Amino acid sequence: MNPATEMPRFLRPAPARLRAALLLAAAGLALLSGCALTRGEPTITYDLGPALAGPAASATGNPAPAPLPKLRVAQTDGPNWLEGNALFYRLQYAQAQRLQAYATQRWVMSPTRLFDERLRDAVAARGTLGWSGDGSVPALKVDLLEFDQVFHSATASEGVVRLRATVYRHGMLGQQTFEVRRPAPSADGAGGVKALAEASDAAIAALLDWIGTLQLK
Repeated sequence: MNPATEMPRFLRPAPARLRAALLLAAAGLALLSGCALTRGEPTITYDLGPALAGPAASATGNPAPAPLPKLRVAQTDGPNWLEGNALFYRLQYAQAQRLQAYATQRWVMSPTRLFDERLRDAVAARGTLGWSGDGSVPALKVDLLEFDQVFHSATASEGVVRLRATVYRHGMLGQQTFEVRRPAPSADGAGGVKALAEASDAAIAALLDWIGTLQLK
């Protein structure tokens, strides 16, 4: 080979193995940069908002629902995915089987705990909240089955709360499943939170109305 016409080393094409290594390094740097940008975004936290003032309104629209007998409330439970503080949504129109979480929006605590507190406040407002160990009064056990924001299109979504309520004392006195949907005012996490708060209050009002129909005394 003629040294005069030989390509300078720094202009020669890199070997295939070296090119692959350089591409992987560049991809790694891009990924790290993206993670840094995500970590730099502020995290927004939500709860269900202020509790309803006074006795919770009846699900039938009665502004003064009948008081309930003394009732104790067992701890609300739910599926494992509701035990964290992630705010979940589902793209029903595109990926109905995939449950996703907002990247920078969170609940202040798990949805099961938030719902549990809301439920106890409502029971206390419509009657007497008994001590958890008092076996002389009936108990209410709620299992959250669904608590997420469901998108039916890119711009329309609703908050969905589905639960199973069981009332027992020396055996089961009644069991009922409730599902409430409320439209979200905006197609984002803030809209989903508002819809879920309204759906939670409506579901609690409905289950307390149902408890009022049971023979608990």
